This record gives sequence, structure tokens and C-alpha cells, in this order.
Amino acid sequence: MHLYDLRSALKETGLGKMTGTDEYIDSIILVIQNMLFSVDAKKFENFKLINIVSNESGFTFTWESKSTSSTCPRCGTTSHTERHTYNKRIVIDEPILGMPVMHCLREKLYICQPCKESNGPESFVEDISDICRRPYIKTTTNLDEKIVNNAISQSANGLAEDYIGIIKISPGTILNRVKEAGGMVTEKNLTDTGGVKVLSVDDNNARKGSSSTANTVVVDIDRHIILLVAKGADSGLAKKIFERFPNAEKLSRDRASAYSKAGNECGLEQVADIFHLVSNAHDAVKEALSRGLDYNIYTKEGDGWVELPLSGQLPEAPDTADALLVTTLSDEDIALRVHLASLSARQEKKYRTVIELLRLHDQGLSSKEIDNRLGITRAGRIKLFSDAADVINGVEEKIDEHCANAGNRKTRQKTIGKRAKPSSESIVEPYGDVVMKMVGEGSNHRTIYPVIKEMGYAGSANAIYQYILKKRNEDTPDIGCNEAVVKGALPRPSRVSIQRVTKTAVYKFVLHEVAAGRGSGESGAPRVETVDGIVPESALDAEHIHNNASAFYSDSVALIISGSKKEVRCKKNC
Repeated sequence: MHLYDLRSALKETGLGKMTGTDEYIDSIILVIQNMLFSVDAKKFENFKLINIVSNESGFTFTWESKSTSSTCPRCGTTSHTERHTYNKRIVIDEPILGMPVMHCLREKLYICQPCKESNGPESFVEDISDICRRPYIKTTTNLDEKIVNNAISQSANGLAEDYIGIIKISPGTILNRVKEAGGMVTEKNLTDTGGVKVLSVDDNNARKGSSSTANTVVVDIDRHIILLVAKGADSGLAKKIFERFPNAEKLSRDRASAYSKAGNECGLEQVADIFHLVSNAHDAVKEALSRGLDYNIYTKEGDGWVELPLSGQLPEAPDTADALLVTTLSDEDIALRVHLASLSARQEKKYRTVIELLRLHDQGLSSKEIDNRLGITRAGRIKLFSDAADVINGVEEKIDEHCANAGNRKTRQKTIGKRAKPSSESIVEPYGDVVMKMVGEGSNHRTIYPVIKEMGYAGSANAIYQYILKKRNEDTPDIGCNEAVVKGALPRPSRVSIQRVTKTAVYKFVLHEVAAGRGSGESGAPRVETVDGIVPESALDAEHIHNNASAFYSDSVALIISGSKKEVRCKKNC
């Protein structure tokens, strides 16, 4: 192992023949240390650098104490009496040039006369708290700060692996350094309390919903720093904490009764913090909004939907005050869509169930009544609700695909012979009206066959198929048979779609619209005037809300929070 001793190397030069060689060498060593290394000389002001030794294992700085006095750690007496011996201590410092650094300290021992007279230990090691925080710690304060800062951003195990070959430190030691640093900060915050004027307190649960893991967090509002985190969230603990800040005048808190009681007992002026004010305002408005809105709101678009009045209401008077229209699909439209989308029996059943579920939901029926009418379980209803948009829109996509491929579809249907008899001479002709009506409803020759068979038809299903082809060919005589089938295909029904919107999304949209209105300087109509703190019923009608949405919202939030506003339940058609 290559060893380089700086002092020995300097003596081997011409300096060894000069008078006062050691003084020159001390100065040269100090200059080299300041030029090449990042050792904080201010923390070693009570020590004299004797030598710098380097090898493959790193750098070793040898220091000798030059202090003349020190304070006894037991009784606080300053002693000037030195013992004729010294204490050797090794401490680890920050790496230099990627190599480990150690300091070999020769500390002086002092005699404490008061401790000696009281039959206690008579000597003590000089104080080096500027270099090491505690007597048992083997790392410098600079290295401790670096370890703590690095440990905040990564795990203790990962940091210990990064230090392999540079610093010998275990994950447990790293965690102890972090805990000690946090304890020192807390100790300082609890002892140096003169500048704290405004406190902020809140609770935090290590495990959500478990009060047994609750902690009290106290913050200095002026400096925006955390003063301490204490285990527990009761009034007794809060009072003990507040009493440690005698100069505090105000307390910012949430609506927790424990902190309110502790603040009153300590004579603090209490204010509600803006976070909880805004949060409580949002919760109150959300609660008021949810009275008339379901968690999932389904918006239906397209010309294919039909509006049906509730049972018991007159179809000719749907605009009465208590009228409620249900948007759904007609039975004929459903059958046509099922046919064009080529749904299987299972898919058709789900499609019809979803449409009926939405219709019953729009009528305002309870969940239990909907389950009974449809003969499904609660879990099944929830699943159908979540799949409703995909089911409705999926059928529309299949219909679009059917219509797009109608002209290019390779058909395997039979053609009409050149000598075929007209449809009027077909065995199916007596039942022609029923057959063509069912074709218009989306039925085919296979589904038509059993119906007319019960009416007395004695032919085959293939004859019905040929009859349908002949009728279409006779209606369009100028085009070929196969082309006639394509041209005479059922028309594409009016498009429909459905979109699911959550109640939370509606609330966010309301906030966005209000913020946009205020940002553009549009205050809308005059503000809502209240009578004894209550919004008049005339201001709550749908037309007023629609025309003055921003003003109504802003003027009503405070009334909703205070509870003085009359409860107004939205109707289902709001």
C-alpha cells in the first residue's frame, strides 16, 4: 500500500536544514489544506493541523488541540487546569476527491475542581461540539447534515450502498441521524419561541380513518415552517403545546373541538384557516347540489330518442307544471336497431334491459323498485348502469358498420330466375301484407315463417324469401336483383348516443363557468336580494337560475353554508 506522509516529505527537502523547520512546515501544510481540500477550518479553530497522510484508503488529517480552557459538561464550570495527557479521537468527514476522509483529534483533558471536591469524576474531555454534535458520534457535523439531506430524498438502504467504499455507515445509523436531526429541530422550536406570533394547528392520521394514529401538527404561520409533530390529537396535548409559545396571539385551526377548547384555555384569538373555509364551502354546495342530482347523470343526444310522459299524465299536455317526460326508444325502433346491428339473443336482452333501466331511472323510481321490475340484483343493476353508455353507443357503431358495408357486402342470397312467375302468383301472396309489414319492422323470412304458418300458410320459408326478392325487384325494375336488395335495404334509423357524467364533473363545470364569468367581468343580472337572510322563492325558479347562473351561485353559497336558506329540491327535469 502506497503511503504518502506530507510532513515527512517536506522535511526531506531543504526545509529540514532551516531554523524553525516545524513552523514553516505547519504553514505549508495549512496552505495546502486550504488550496486542495474542503475542510471547514473555522470549526477546527481550536486545533492545529499537524499532518496530512494519504494512501489508497483515503486522507487522514492529524490535529492537535491548542485550547486553553473548556467548560465542564456536568456542572458547567470553566476549567483552565490541563492534565498532562490527551484523548485520541477519530471522526469521519465528507469525502474529498471521492476518497474517505478521517480526522485524528488529540483532545486535551481538563480537571474540574468542583466535581473533584464532590467525589465526582475530576477530569473531562474538552468540548468539540462544533466538530461533532455528541461525544459518541463518529462523524462531523458537515457529514451529518449531508447524510440527513440525502436520506430525505432516498431510502436509508440505498444511501448506505452509495456510501460503500467512501464512508462506512449502516442504514440504522442513517435513520438515527435523521431522527436526531428532527429532534434537534423540535427542541430548538420549543425552546426558542419568542418570535412565534401566529400558530396553525391541524391533525394528521398515519392510517386514514384510524384515530389511534392521529398526530398533531403545529406550524408557524409567519415563517411557514413546521414547529413540531406530536402523537395524539386531544385538547390536553394541544394545550401543553400552545403553552410552550407564550408570545403567540392567534391560532388558525379547523373546526375540531379539541383544538378550540385548548385555544380558549390558552387565551388565543382563534380564526378559521382559509383551506377549511373553502373546503367546507365546497362540501356544503356539493351536498345541496346532490339533493337533485344522482351520482351518475346520463345525457341523451340524437333525434332517435322519443319523449314519453309518465303514466297518469295527458300526452296532449306535457308542459304542465308537474309534467315529467321520460326519454327512451320506441319498441319498433329497438327492433330495427337490433336487426341492423345483428345482435345475438344475449346482446339483445342486455340492450333492451339497459334501455328499460334508463327509462325507469328517469321516472324517478327507487333502486329497489327498479330491481324488482327488471328482476335483477343490486350488483347487476350497478353493472348495467356503468355499462349503459358503452352498450348504447356500441349498437350505434355496429349499425354504422352495417350501413358502410351494405354496398360492398358479398351476398349469398338466391337470385330470381328469368322465367320466374311474378309475386302476385306466389303461394305467399295471400299473406303479402303481413310479410312486408314484418320485413319493414326488421324481420326476415325465417322469423316470418312461423307467424304466417299459424295463419294457414303451407309453403316453405324459402318461398317467403323468394317472394320478398320479387316484391323488391318489382318496386325497382330498372336495377339488378342483387343491387335491388342493397338499394332497398332498411334505412339507417336516426342516430342516438348517451354519455355518462358524474355529479363531481357537473360541480366542477359549475365552478369553471362561474370563474370564467367573474374573470371576464360579466356579473350578469343584479344580485339576488334576500329578505331576512332568505332567498325569495321567485329567485329560485328555473328561468331566473338559467339567466343569472353566476349571480345566483355566488349569492347563495354563504346562505347554503349558514343553513338559513330554504331547502329547495330540484325536480327531475331541472
